[in-house]
Amino acid sequence: MHYTTFHFSTKEFMNHNTWNTFYKDTKQLQKPAQAHQLLSQSDINHLQVLLIDVLNGFLNKGQHHIGMKIYIDSELRNDYILKLVEHPPKVGESLEEWSHQIFGEQKFGMILIGLEQYSNAFAEKAASLVSPLLKTAGMPVHGLSFLFFMGNYGFTPFGIHKEATGEDGILFHLGPENKQFYTWDDPKFNALDHNTQVFHNVSEMISEGEEYILEPGDAMFIPHYVYHIGNTSEFSSSVVLDYINPPKDQFENDLIQATGEQGLKNHVNYEKPIEIEATPALWNQLIDIQSVQRKMELVLSRNILKLRSNGGLARKSIRNHATMPSDMNANFKGLSIFPLLFEVQTDDSVLIFARGHQMVVKNHPNLIELINRLNNGATISVSLVHSLLGPAWDLIDVFSFLQELFSKDAIEIDN
Repeated sequence: MHYTTFHFSTKEFMNHNTWNTFYKDTKQLQKPAQAHQLLSQSDINHLQVLLIDVLNGFLNKGQHHIGMKIYIDSELRNDYILKLVEHPPKVGESLEEWSHQIFGEQKFGMILIGLEQYSNAFAEKAASLVSPLLKTAGMPVHGLSFLFFMGNYGFTPFGIHKEATGEDGILFHLGPENKQFYTWDDPKFNALDHNTQVFHNVSEMISEGEEYILEPGDAMFIPHYVYHIGNTSEFSSSVVLDYINPPKDQFENDLIQATGEQGLKNHVNYEKPIEIEATPALWNQLIDIQSVQRKMELVLSRNILKLRSNGGLARKSIRNHATMPSDMNANFKGLSIFPLLFEVQTDDSVLIFARGHQMVVKNHPNLIELINRLNNGATISVSLVHSLLGPAWDLIDVFSFLQELFSKDAIEIDN
């Protein structure tokens, strides 16, 4: 039996202990709970800078009708997105300075989902921050995703609500001002299905809720079945982690659909015509349950390897178009938070999982050694890769392999 040992620095150990305490306080992600100072000031500063990168990534992508909502005085006003396009945030500009140029003194709220798909740098920071949670609580089968709230909008514009079934949330408050948060962990509310009822009579219900005061650096866990609302009266921003474990039937249905989309084929056996008067018992003989199960197990295995290779993030990394150095002495290193994983398909081919992507490469006896070196943080050069994998891999194979990893942000240049 193989055991994996995790080694923590003093800072990582303290952070891991904080996450463990938070996990216990939530009753293993079952009850609302607050964690004080889960993020350091350095983390807050870094995330605020990265949110500028996220916003520019969103604006540059061009699909502005997907993922963002803007509210002015609690009214949905997505026409303001055009103003964002015309006046994107600049590097070095604070979120508050930039938003004031767009919205002035108005009460506004901005929400953007899927942050990790707009910035690989944000994805790396986010995966690093929550890695202690995955070590403690496990990786959700539908992965992790992030969104943010920003503004001075007062109460959440869409009222007292609950998240989609199976989507538990952890809100990281970045400040600079405090945020009030209210939960209604009550059986009469918990029993209501998601989307069946949203409450806008906040002033009437607020006295029944449990109040939390979130300071910058604090975190708040909200189970998917608990109604909640935030109150951000002064400009602040918060990043929310969606920890997604779908209902069993949804998980099975999604897996069945993914299995069909994979197009796994075995043209050895062919179906025979069925008698036109055959009974349902004979129809069922057309289904080879073992064959279907093998295909679903393969797709499930690959889905999990994609998630693990991407630090648990549901969305794979953004492919970049940068060209890696063509120097034989150029050095690279892997990213420990994003391990390279593999599935040996045949004696001749291996399926590599890198940042949620899949790539097929030629098999080689030393390929696993190379992957292990990268996963362990070793620096490698092009010439070292060639010495390990040659002569079966020529220089074109070596450069193509490294370029694919580089373009997926699975390795980085080590100067």
